[in-house]
Amino acid sequence: MHPPIPAETDTAISAWMRRHGWEVTTARLETDPDGGFHVWQEKEPTGGRHHALWIADTMVRDLEPERLIEVLSREGVAEEIRISFKVRIEERGAEYRVSIVPRKSGEFRRLE
Repeated sequence: MHPPIPAETDTAISAWMRRHGWEVTTARLETDPDGGFHVWQEKEPTGGRHHALWIADTMVRDLEPERLIEVLSREGVAEEIRISFKVRIEERGAEYRVSIVPRKSGEFRRLE
């Protein structure tokens, strides 16, 4: 079980999301085969879908809030969220990988 994330990190990410037009919930923890992710999800869906940011637990634990915001900005995460709705970021060695959150098994893309 992961301990709760630092309040200052939750506040910083929520404020960053708000600056990009998304009011989000407090982070929740999700796990998948790649590990644990903290998820900030839009409170009200846009066009029937929620925008969401998934950040690897290791990044939340290892990076100061200001540094985490710098990484999100430098990696163009907000632009990716606008396009793909659900995006995750994780460390890959000395770099970062931004990718679309895979759909759960059995979950189908809705035709819109």
